[in-house]
Amino acid sequence: MHRYAPGRTDEQGQAVDDTEEIGGRVLIVDDEKVTRAFHRAILARHFDVLTASSGSEALELCVGQTPDLIVLDVEMPGIDGYETCRRLRAFTSVPILFVTGHQSLEEHLKAFDAGGTDLITKPVNADIFQRKVAVAIRQYRAAAALAEEKKALERMAMGFLSSVSQTGILLDFMRKSIASHDYRALADSLLAAIQELGLTSCVLVRHPDGEATAVTDHGEPTALEQSILDHVSEMGRLFQFKRRLVVNYDRVSIIVSDMPDETEETERAGILRDSLVILAESAEALSVNVDIRQEGQKRAEQLQIALSEAEVALTGLGEQNKAAMRDTRLLLQEMVDSIEKTYGWLNTSQTQEATINATMEQAIQRILERLASGGDFDTQFAQVLQALNAGRSHNAVELF
Repeated sequence: MHRYAPGRTDEQGQAVDDTEEIGGRVLIVDDEKVTRAFHRAILARHFDVLTASSGSEALELCVGQTPDLIVLDVEMPGIDGYETCRRLRAFTSVPILFVTGHQSLEEHLKAFDAGGTDLITKPVNADIFQRKVAVAIRQYRAAAALAEEKKALERMAMGFLSSVSQTGILLDFMRKSIASHDYRALADSLLAAIQELGLTSCVLVRHPDGEATAVTDHGEPTALEQSILDHVSEMGRLFQFKRRLVVNYDRVSIIVSDMPDETEETERAGILRDSLVILAESAEALSVNVDIRQEGQKRAEQLQIALSEAEVALTGLGEQNKAAMRDTRLLLQEMVDSIEKTYGWLNTSQTQEATINATMEQAIQRILERLASGGDFDTQFAQVLQALNAGRSHNAVELF
């Protein structure tokens, strides 16, 4: 199909007749056989010409295959030209050129009011007739091309807006799910993101230990849905049957039950399919993040237990140390008392007793000094217990 601007000129500025280059199919509607033949003879050189002898016949022909232009007589038996034009306008916008013997303005206006594109009076001038037909077809094609371009731009704009919206959904899913502490929270976030895409789905997140978390739009899956989810991994990475789509990864599976019709919404279906694959792949990576959090939580709990046990053991050791120091002091005092009581039956002199007392005093003094240095031990022991308590509180906060 060629597109030319009306009124083209050559390099010298002379008007160019591009009627031959326009081409197209023209339907001539007239009840007079001679007139049909005459009009056909004028147009047949440049156009593919069909003819109809009545408005009814013209309507039947146009329902089957609409021409590029219709030449329509006014005065016809049965359905006249005006009524034929009105009925044609109910289903087609092709140019309609009225050919009439009426010279009055009123009749001409009636032709335009019925939906006519242009008008020429009988007897027709061949050159003007050809030129009017060519110009009308050219303008109609140009308008149709512009309308199609407009629709293409609208589809492009809608696709862009849809893409931006879905990108926002994907980013929001990543932002919310990266902090998920368990597989249920991850599955719920994935399900919510798919719902924002306007789709109904089931979601399955597999755990490293072989267990799995499954959620659907209506809550927990039914026994039948669970059975399907258990076998969905056998369908391959991407599987679609009519409006059902399955996306599979090692740790994540998505089943969508209401994908758009591929034949009617090809572009939207493709964008949604890509978005679902990205969501599944992202959830696959985030499931590893949940693994790390779960493992970290277990280790933190184990460390809490170890710290508590260490604190109990150290507290016990501290009590034992204090009891040992008290007992040592008591034993030393008992030893001194016992030795002093033996002076009587040992018949020691005062000088000997003084010497023995001095020796014991020195030994006891050294022992007491050694015990006195245990104050540093108490301080250090208290610092150790304080550090244990601080570590336990810090890990308790991390668990939440």
